[in-house]
Amino acid sequence: MATKSSKIKYGAKMKISAELQNQINQLNQLRKLALKQEQEEQKLFERNKISELSEFGKQLNAQRKALGIELTTLEMQTGISSSTLKRLFKDPSQVKFQTICTVAETLGFNLCAINTHNSE
Repeated sequence: MATKSSKIKYGAKMKISAELQNQINQLNQLRKLALKQEQEEQKLFERNKISELSEFGKQLNAQRKALGIELTTLEMQTGISSSTLKRLFKDPSQVKFQTICTVAETLGFNLCAINTHNSE
């Protein structure tokens, strides 16, 4: 016959076991959510990936127009001349990288450089 003490110990073990199982379930749910988020980020990356620099200039200009920002207004906001902005929108390779970054940030773009070469 089980003693009162052994019943209490058994009950405590069962409670701990149930708590551990609950934590395992929560961790599994978090892992699934993290995997789903990673997959969605990868899709977003692929969708917004810039393969041609001239395409990025067009995207910047389209965003400027979508925001209703006139060229002269963007010039005042960034301190970059209208002629340079026009060159940027037509062919970003014709302007300094800092100019691209300034305009992109002003228009709400976050630029991200990802090393696609495995350095291991």
